[in-house]
Amino acid sequence: MEFVVGEMAITTVGTDGDDRAIEFLVSGPAGTDQGCFAIHREHGQGWETARLSLDPHAGSVPVAAVEWAVEFAREYL
Repeated sequence: MEFVVGEMAITTVGTDGDDRAIEFLVSGPAGTDQGCFAIHREHGQGWETARLSLDPHAGSVPVAAVEWAVEFAREYL
């Protein structure tokens, strides 16, 4: 799925088989400034145990994208 938030495009790249992780790709205007991160939680654990993982080789991630992704993940994890 792809969502537009301000001037960013946030794409859900994939989920694991048990829907315990969602990976996000963030790009700015015209596909610039790509960043990648994932939100995941352990099976059988509540939202309070969820974690954020950043790919150190995929560029920076805007805080607004993470904020949006957290709200998205609360609905789907």
